[in-house]
Amino acid sequence: MSMESRKILGVRVDFGLSVEEVLNMIESNFLTDKKNHIICTTNPEFIMDAQKDEEFKEIINKSSLSVPDGIGVIFAKKFLDKVEKLNRKNIFFPIIAFFSGILLGFHGRSFREERVSGVDLVDAICKLSSERGYSIFFLGGRGRKAVSKMYIGNDKRGNELDVSTQAAEIMRKKYPGVNIIGATSKYNRGSEDDEKTVNFIKNVMEEKGVKRVDFLFVAYNHNYQEKWIMRNKDKIPAKISIGCGGAFDFIVGNCSLPTDFYVKNNLEWLYRLIKQPWRFKRVIKAFPLFPIKLFLSTMTLSNNDCK
Repeated sequence: MSMESRKILGVRVDFGLSVEEVLNMIESNFLTDKKNHIICTTNPEFIMDAQKDEEFKEIINKSSLSVPDGIGVIFAKKFLDKVEKLNRKNIFFPIIAFFSGILLGFHGRSFREERVSGVDLVDAICKLSSERGYSIFFLGGRGRKAVSKMYIGNDKRGNELDVSTQAAEIMRKKYPGVNIIGATSKYNRGSEDDEKTVNFIKNVMEEKGVKRVDFLFVAYNHNYQEKWIMRNKDKIPAKISIGCGGAFDFIVGNCSLPTDFYVKNNLEWLYRLIKQPWRFKRVIKAFPLFPIKLFLSTMTLSNNDCK
């Protein structure tokens, strides 16, 4: 294991771990100590939003693990590694730095194994649970009213399933024996619903005879989900809480993953823009605003935010 923690625009990201190594760290350290842990799946949007939200930045920087979820974060580290080796006194430094970043784009395929996404973690931890019995709770995602009927489905009793519940059903079929003790999307991510949400989870734990939740997956979109976890992780209790963004939507098929063409050419951002044009502001935040801001930050002599 060769983890390297690095700050990208002042936001800590832990590089160098595969999904398997993350699981090993979880089992050997996080599940065996007396602390409650937060794992952040940090992507360019996290980093950009953290520039204007100190509370969010602090949550990421103090998390037990901040994994790089997004090829843009990997590129950022590679770019900073190259820039640090350049002579800043050279009058051509800005041009050299710029083209160093451009050239990195041609090596994108070799960086993909360094990414650890929320979807990857949900899948890997569900598989691990099916083998070891770790308890899991799925929280968040879009509720019944926010999702078209065509995406909902029903359980064996004919009850409508919200996104988190449907995702749990899919993972139970994929990994028989997975210990998902409960799931719900019916509560609001705001603090006004905290007490009701926590009580719901505690009631499920009591029904299942579970004294602690080993893994709590929270899908309230970045920033909201991390703040929800900070407010409530000690009340449940949850041993490891992970903000997983749109992972439940991907699992149930509401959102499709980019095809090989887009992946191989590092054009996932374009795929999402085509499929979800209403996310225009979020897409351009990750590209091109994130690399532009990163590049401009390297033009300062101190460059404190990039170290």
